[in-house]
Amino acid sequence: MRTKIQYVLLGALLLSGCRGKDVKEEAVRPVFSREVGNTITQNVRSFSGVIQSATEAKLSFKVAGMIKNVVVDMGDTVRKGAVIARLDDTDYRIGYNKAKASLKSAEAQMAAAKSAFLRIENLYVNNNASLSDYEKVKLQFESAKIMVETVRSQVDAAQNQLDYTVLKAPFDGVVSSTMVKENEMAGAGHPVVVFSSANMLEVKTAVPENIIGQINRGTDVTVRFNTFPEETFRGIITEVSPGIPNASAFPVIISLAETTTQLAPGMTCTIEIPLKYEGNPEGRIVIATDAVGHDQSGDFVFVAAKSNENDIYIAEKRNVTLGELRTEGYEIVKGLNRNEIVITAGLSFLYDGRKVRLLEKEQRNFNHH
Repeated sequence: MRTKIQYVLLGALLLSGCRGKDVKEEAVRPVFSREVGNTITQNVRSFSGVIQSATEAKLSFKVAGMIKNVVVDMGDTVRKGAVIARLDDTDYRIGYNKAKASLKSAEAQMAAAKSAFLRIENLYVNNNASLSDYEKVKLQFESAKIMVETVRSQVDAAQNQLDYTVLKAPFDGVVSSTMVKENEMAGAGHPVVVFSSANMLEVKTAVPENIIGQINRGTDVTVRFNTFPEETFRGIITEVSPGIPNASAFPVIISLAETTTQLAPGMTCTIEIPLKYEGNPEGRIVIATDAVGHDQSGDFVFVAAKSNENDIYIAEKRNVTLGELRTEGYEIVKGLNRNEIVITAGLSFLYDGRKVRLLEKEQRNFNHH
């Protein structure tokens, strides 16, 4: 019996010894970290936009007629004064020629009236013609002069009508679209082409209602075009629309401070707009997105708290309240204080109370932006 008890005690001692060897202290986890500080950088948001001409016109003929030909196509670049389209000018040319013939006849009548006036005037001066004869030829001469001026105005009008059968570009630009075809009838004022300025370009975008209050006219923005991904263009917000009824987005217009002949209306782009921060920037804390974790309890970070051991810190899980997502990371509304050290990577390997060692490489302040 005593021998059996001795064996049991010996087995218990051996088992206890084995367990002691298995229980090892968990290794200290090296982590990257940053110290929390103030951040006073602007919040920059990106929006999609499209180029449009700052000057756009629907060109039309001033007179009615049948379209003889349309010289341009959609997308054509046209210089000021170049021909866009022509009307059949047959009737207008006939009218012009008739007016010229009438002018020639009126000028001949005026010449005859002038000759008669000068002759009677000479006789009247020498008392060889009566006053009534003099006044009669004088009136005829004055009437003939008035007739010439009237017919000359008719010639000018007929000339204008004839000139109006040719539609020309009012400025350097691009044909955005054509709206008529040859042999169609076009009324005076009926749009023939939509014409856009090639030199004055702007960008149009739409901004959500919850952000429009943070956008100001005169703000400098950065514009990137999908066609030229490596280049950036400077723009200035020139117009912030008060909104469109029953719409959740507000139009915003950006004038391009610099341009190139490669840009054209219709190209898509991305606009980076710095938003006005509504509030006191002092005390605003922003940390990198990688430093924020999410679980069933909400949003959290791990703060490195000093321990009694040299160079050893304790990871403390801290629930935080997030604000806006900014360019530099999340704004922390509640849960962090300045000068605290936040662990920035490897959150999945951490738990509340785990010992960590800070790597010097990433020990930077969050406010270095």
